[in-house]
Amino acid sequence: MEHLPLIKDNQYLRHFWHPVCTVAELERAKPSSFGPLAVTLLREQLVVARLDGKYVAMRDRCAHRSAKLSCGQVVGSELQCPYHGWKYDAAGACTKIPACPDSPIPNKARVERFDCEEKYGLLWVRLDSSFNCTEIPYFSAADDPKMRIVVQEPYWWNASAERRWENFTDFSHFAFIHPGTLFDPNNAEPPIVPMDRVNGQFRFVYETPPGMDVPDQAPIGTFTYHCSMPFAINLAVEKYSTNSLHVLFNVSCPIDETRTKNFLIFAREQGSDSDHLHIAFNDVVFAEDKPVIESQWPAQMMADEVPVITDKVSVQYRKWMRELSEAARDGAEAFKAALHEPVIESERQYSDLRTV
Repeated sequence: MEHLPLIKDNQYLRHFWHPVCTVAELERAKPSSFGPLAVTLLREQLVVARLDGKYVAMRDRCAHRSAKLSCGQVVGSELQCPYHGWKYDAAGACTKIPACPDSPIPNKARVERFDCEEKYGLLWVRLDSSFNCTEIPYFSAADDPKMRIVVQEPYWWNASAERRWENFTDFSHFAFIHPGTLFDPNNAEPPIVPMDRVNGQFRFVYETPPGMDVPDQAPIGTFTYHCSMPFAINLAVEKYSTNSLHVLFNVSCPIDETRTKNFLIFAREQGSDSDHLHIAFNDVVFAEDKPVIESQWPAQMMADEVPVITDKVSVQYRKWMRELSEAARDGAEAFKAALHEPVIESERQYSDLRTV
């Protein structure tokens, strides 16, 4: 039996911002703390570094003899190739060829540079900026002074970014994969929630059942989701147990169609408890999810999978992803409309609602 992918063309993902590493990873890569560091995004081998005070991302391939620039070093404000010492500036242009210093530098002696920015302690890269209508995803706790923010170490799964997103927003799996950890196994029937499309995000609210026997670290309460397309999830939880705010920001970097590098930032209202209690709890929950999500095959979302009514979140997600994939083939205006045109199901009001 032939399994057909739900989305056949994923080139539209190149128009979005994706995280490729933490700032801490880059700083640890070399003694200078400026990199370089090799990363992979959508099968593209990239190098990231800090040059002349700016974070940059380039193709990880010297224009001369194709050595990896990530094996080189930052010298002053330039990136030096390890093979023959060619130097590149922050724009990707070659500035020096040591073997022939008195000859003009060929015009083709440059490497492709991509949009790169730092936000929330992560480095974000956009491979295609031609549509210029996407933003770095929303993290609600970023500028809130009452919140303590922790950037966890990245974690890798042999699963697609789409599967990881669906897992994180799947209400029905809590009772079966996380019984006693995150949920009560007697609460297997979730509600059907209204979902709104606002400013390139899915927004919806899930009131989890009260009174469940779960650890204090479990972020159980009123779940408010802001899911920036395509792979970022901002989950703000008003915890029943402490009447305090807890935010989980999870976003996946699609290394390729079957592998993801995942990032988790969590924030909570200031307290005396240890960060490591929460880090350990998050690790336990993800360890429960990982083998099941990695078992899904094929790794891509398939057209022959059978949905039910309680799969509404993933059904709507798949619908929007298909729309974005198709719109990208029609150009910038079609893609912008597909991403930003509001679709409102709930009765909630949004002061930040933008129209195309």
